[in-house]
Parts: sequence; C-alpha cells; structure tokens
Amino acid sequence: MVEFSFEQLDQWMSNMGEKVFSYETFKAAYDTDPRIQEIVTDFNQDAISLKDSEMDDIKRKRKKADNDVEKMAKRATKVGDID
Repeated sequence: MVEFSFEQLDQWMSNMGEKVFSYETFKAAYDTDPRIQEIVTDFNQDAISLKDSEMDDIKRKRKKADNDVEKMAKRATKVGDID
C-alpha cells in the first residue's frame, strides 16, 4: 500500500498548476468518482492510502499467532506414556 499526506497531495497538485487540494476536496472527488474509489484503499483527515497491487483488495484473516505458538509448545512438550 502507498500512503501519503494531504499536504503532499496538495504540493503535487500545486506543482501541476492545480488549485488547493484538501481533505474536503478529496472527499468530494472520492464520493463522486468511481475511478478514485477503485484505487483508494483508505483515507482520513491525515492521509490517503492507495492500492499498489490487486492483492490489496483481498481481506485477509489473521490468525492469532500466540494461540498457534501455544499449541505448538504443548505438542512439543507432550510426553506420551512411557512403559
């Protein structure tokens, strides 16, 4: 994912001769333009996150690593009946 601030976006737009770009102007563009919605993964008052791969569309479930490690440790230390 690529992330940048609204200050950076405003500077880039200014360098191209465009008007001031802020959170409000970006939100208005995002709400009305499906092309922008397609490439933006998230945005808030501070920053915009863009997709840099089609994999960004896939929601991943994260396993609880602590639980997995705990299970492995129990298996590793389990001692069977020794006769």
